Amino acid sequence: MSQTLDPKNVALVDDTTEQLTAEAELLEEHFESADTLEDFTKILIDSMTSKLHANIDDIFKQIK
Repeated sequence: MSQTLDPKNVALVDDTTEQLTAEAELLEEHFESADTLEDFTKILIDSMTSKLHANIDDIFKQIK
């Protein structure tokens, strides 16, 4: 079964890919600066917490 791609979906995929690439590059910069495993873990947890809060905010905005 072949599916035709909706231009809106293609644009969404492109935007998501660009966003993920930018986030990955930013995380890579932070992780390279980590001198210890503790620093690395703290950076990772901070990043994940920030992303989680942003996602929760988006969900509440969509509900309103």
